[in-house]
Amino acid sequence: MTLGHAHNGRCRPGLLVLVVGPSGVGKDTLLDGARDRLADDTQFCFPRRCITRPVGSVGENHIPIRPEDYGQMALQGAFLLSWRAHNLAYGVPRHVLDDLASGKTVIVNVSRSVIEDAYALVGRENVRVLNIRASNDALRKRLHARGREGALDIERRLARASAYQVEGDNIVHVDNDADLETGIARFINAIKMPLNMANRA
Repeated sequence: MTLGHAHNGRCRPGLLVLVVGPSGVGKDTLLDGARDRLADDTQFCFPRRCITRPVGSVGENHIPIRPEDYGQMALQGAFLLSWRAHNLAYGVPRHVLDDLASGKTVIVNVSRSVIEDAYALVGRENVRVLNIRASNDALRKRLHARGREGALDIERRLARASAYQVEGDNIVHVDNDADLETGIARFINAIKMPLNMANRA
C-alpha cells in the first residue's frame, strides 16, 4: 500500500525519514537532539520503536516486546517495518501511516535492510534516507570514550563502518564528525531539506 496523493487539497502525503548508519556513528544522539529541538513542532514525529529488549534496559526509550510475542505481532501486521539485529528484533509501529497520511514528517532509526521495504510500502517519493557517517578518527575517539569495547573490537567496528554503503533514491549523507551542536544542526537541516534538494544530495 502506498500513500496516495490527495487531489482535493485537504491533505498531502507526509515524509518518512529513515535514519541509517554504522553502529557507533551517533544516530541515537542526533535523534535525541533533533527530538528535543523539534518538540514544539507538530509537523515532526519521532515514534518509539518496538524492541525485544526488557523495560529499563540501557538504550533508547522503546516499546518493550517479549521475544515470544514478536513473531505473532509481525504476522498480524503490527509493524510497518521490522528487522533483526544484534540478537534483538525491532519494529516500527504501523500507526505511523496515520501520521504520514496527514502530511507529517516521521523520523525513525532503522536498518538499511528495510529501505526497499519502505519504498514499496509508502512510495519512493515519500521516503528520505539520512545516512549518518563520520571519519574513522572521530568514530575511534567516540568508541574509546564510551569504553564498552577493547582496542581490537574497536578496530573491527571501524572496518565494518568503512565498508558500510547505502545506495538508492533520496539519500542524504549527514557528516557527524564535528561537535554535537553542529551534528544536530546538520541532521535537522537534512530532515527539513526540500525534496528537490534531497534528490541532488
